[in-house]
Amino acid sequence: MRRPGHWPLGVQLALAFALVTVLALGGSGALLLYQTSDRLMEERAESVLAWGQAAAGLAAEYWAEPQEGMTLALYRFHQQSGIRPVAVDGRGVVIADITTGTPLLGQRLTHPEVHGALAGKPTTGARRLPTGEWVMYAGVPVVVGEAQVGAVLLAADIGAVRDAQQDLLRQLAWVAGAMALLAVLLGVLLARYLTRPLVRLREAVSRLARGRLDTRVTPGGSSELRDLGHGFNRMAAELGRLDRQRRAFVADASHELRTPIAAIRALAEPLLTDRPVDVAVYKEHLQDIVHECDRAGRLVNSLLELARLDMRAEARSQAGEGAEPVDLRQIAEEVAHALEPLAAERGVRLEVLPGPPVLAPAVARLVESVVGNLVENGIKYTPRGGSVQVAAGVGPVPALREALESGGADRAGAARGEAADSAAVAWVTVTDTGIGIPPEHQAHIFERFYRVDKARSRATGGAGLGLAIAAEAAAQLGGRIHVESEVGRGSRFTFILPV
Repeated sequence: MRRPGHWPLGVQLALAFALVTVLALGGSGALLLYQTSDRLMEERAESVLAWGQAAAGLAAEYWAEPQEGMTLALYRFHQQSGIRPVAVDGRGVVIADITTGTPLLGQRLTHPEVHGALAGKPTTGARRLPTGEWVMYAGVPVVVGEAQVGAVLLAADIGAVRDAQQDLLRQLAWVAGAMALLAVLLGVLLARYLTRPLVRLREAVSRLARGRLDTRVTPGGSSELRDLGHGFNRMAAELGRLDRQRRAFVADASHELRTPIAAIRALAEPLLTDRPVDVAVYKEHLQDIVHECDRAGRLVNSLLELARLDMRAEARSQAGEGAEPVDLRQIAEEVAHALEPLAAERGVRLEVLPGPPVLAPAVARLVESVVGNLVENGIKYTPRGGSVQVAAGVGPVPALREALESGGADRAGAARGEAADSAAVAWVTVTDTGIGIPPEHQAHIFERFYRVDKARSRATGGAGLGLAIAAEAAAQLGGRIHVESEVGRGSRFTFILPV
């Protein structure tokens, strides 16, 4: 048997709602019953005391004749009020009693009400007799002249009061029971309404866990549950996107690796024949094999770099990682020096604009990865005779400054807002005079294996990973990469890093 804490949420909500309702009704009913009963008893006590004062007056009038005049007067009082009176002297001994069946004459009464009355204080009290009847006693002093000579004890039946209390208790019990049943019914309906979105979410999570990444839910219920439903849909959509990206990544990586392997096989097979091969052809094939091996090596290195960045991002999200001040201009100069042979081979002029040091908190290796991939990308897609220019600085980036100077009113207004936000950033720009990027491709160039012109990318040896690596490294530094490009005129990539 499951413990209450393991019951379904709907059952727990229904029971909790019913319990709260029953407790509220029970508490209010008990308070009402207590107050009503107390008020009825107070009213009855006041009435009996009033009759006691009248009986004490009659006893005082006939105190000298207790056996005749007083007894007759008290008998008439009993017929008029329905209350049995008894007169006692100063010691509590009965001197007048109207009952002949169970006479109390000569007996000393020990009732608390008698002691209170003999002490000069009218006293009342309710008790249950052995026969089961409820009686209210009232003791009232008897004063003759200025002296207290005794007291009268009255016994009034309060069965009607007790019946009224019992009737009120039964009514409250019926009302509480009916309201409890109604509360259970309403609790079940309310619990079903509240838990229906959670049930849908649970079923959706189960489908999602089984690999149904297209699972979605219809948000409903309270605002928190609607937000939870929208959050689940966003999570499922992101998981689907990541799964598609993973599949595409595996497919593209397999395809990219298959291409140089197939080329190497095609180049190596003719060298294994028994026919004589010219030395020049032999060397040409070997050079092509080395070229394909370099291409495969670059692809593998890029894949490893992406894997390292992914693992580093996960590790940093778990443990955090600090940064230290680095000089962005110095790193740009070192990257340009390392890529100078590639630029010379392709006939592209590569230069770094001079300026003061640009210090920013970052990880040097990640900055090198960002700047290196941006510069290498600019060299690869710039025709012979073109140029790639690298600059670094702090404050508003040049692209925003140019928008302020040459853009229209709307564009300039937006640029002023961006410039104000970028006042505390460091930046590195890589500007080339290459082929440019069409506008419809600019939003996708940082995706893995994405290439604008696949034929040209293969000719340059690119696999569509350089900009993806740069974007991932920039994101891990807390920065971003902004691109501006015009087909036929070149591109400008700006690496923006918060200071």
